[in-house]
Amino acid sequence: MTQAAAEIWFYHLESASVEETLPPLIEKCLDRGWRAQVLSPSAERLQALDTHLWTWKPNSWLPHHSPGAEMAHLAPVQLGEAPQATPPAEAVFLLDGANWGPLEGVSRVFVLFDGRDPDTVSQARQQWRVAKEAGLLPTYWRQGEDGRWAKNG
Repeated sequence: MTQAAAEIWFYHLESASVEETLPPLIEKCLDRGWRAQVLSPSAERLQALDTHLWTWKPNSWLPHHSPGAEMAHLAPVQLGEAPQATPPAEAVFLLDGANWGPLEGVSRVFVLFDGRDPDTVSQARQQWRVAKEAGLLPTYWRQGEDGRWAKNG
């Protein structure tokens, strides 16, 4: 039996920030019983997210470990600069132009990019092309004026 290809979802951030968009998406993945990896080449971004995920809304937190933490493999959410093979994560979140690694066991990749930054948009377009060339079926999500996300294609 062959494994279905991972879904690649591109989130075009125009009015919402990564800090506003990422936690609810992670929460939905955890509700499904998925493990998640959040990847960024920026150590500063990862450090800020490490703090933010503990306090993102009152009476709620997202259980995670920061990069290099001794027991990081135990947390359902891992932050890092590169994909980790063990333990496998069903959801991979890519920030700041991070790239996905092997997709074995991955159900969904989320590419969050700032639509106000031309370099980030260019990186996302390149990732879209790579996904298409790999035979994956990327999906584009854009936030409407009401703040809700709608699938476009």
